[in-house]
Amino acid sequence: MGGFILRLIVGIVLALVIGPILVVIIASFSSAEALSFPPPGLSFRWFIEFFRIEEMRNAFVLSIVLAVAAACGSAIIGLLGAVYVSRHRNAFSTLLQVLIMAPLVFPALILGLALLLLYKTVNMGVLPGLFIAHIVVCLPYSFRSILTSLQSFDTTLEEAGQSLGAGPVRSFRLITLPIIWPGVLSGWLFAFVVSFGELNTALFLTGPGVVTLPIEIFSYLQFQGNQLVVAAASSLQVLVILFVLVAAERLVGAKQLVQR
Repeated sequence: MGGFILRLIVGIVLALVIGPILVVIIASFSSAEALSFPPPGLSFRWFIEFFRIEEMRNAFVLSIVLAVAAACGSAIIGLLGAVYVSRHRNAFSTLLQVLIMAPLVFPALILGLALLLLYKTVNMGVLPGLFIAHIVVCLPYSFRSILTSLQSFDTTLEEAGQSLGAGPVRSFRLITLPIIWPGVLSGWLFAFVVSFGELNTALFLTGPGVVTLPIEIFSYLQFQGNQLVVAAASSLQVLVILFVLVAAERLVGAKQLVQR
């Protein structure tokens, strides 16, 4: 009885999470003129239409580039912050951890508005501002993943390397980093997915010619466009995320990624 209830709950959760995504993906291959489900036929016409729209095409490329850059930036900063927090127990390490995790607590709209006011004050450009905002939003995810890896790392291995003559940087690079690598990659992966779908903060920070795909989808759906083009754009987003997940799984294995 308990096993049946557990399987039922898992089935309901899977249906709620995967069901809507499958509906969008299937609808994106529709041959109809308007959104209908199930589609009367299958075709790639809405994907072709997506790449014909210059704004969508540019937004798609910008989102991929921005997500890769923001994931790399947040992974590097998260690694530095996690190293400090894992090796120091003082007020500053507690404060640092709180500041890094703060974007998870504050509403994204407030964060976007605050960054907008700050950028106007310092006269920052749209693209650099968007890049920094994505790093801020992604940083908690990469930081937590890397910190978990470092907290389970045996520091005596690094001390043994230093006792044999390796400096702190070299022992970290040759001993620590290869062991915590799955955690770093997992953090990068989380950051990429979050950045690629980021909407709320970016709403305040985009400008003419600098629009990410979630913003373009939001605008297209709200003011002008065919819902099936939006479905095709959403399917492409899912495809990119699946590609990154498969690549990460090939590099370190699914078990290592899930454990972080």
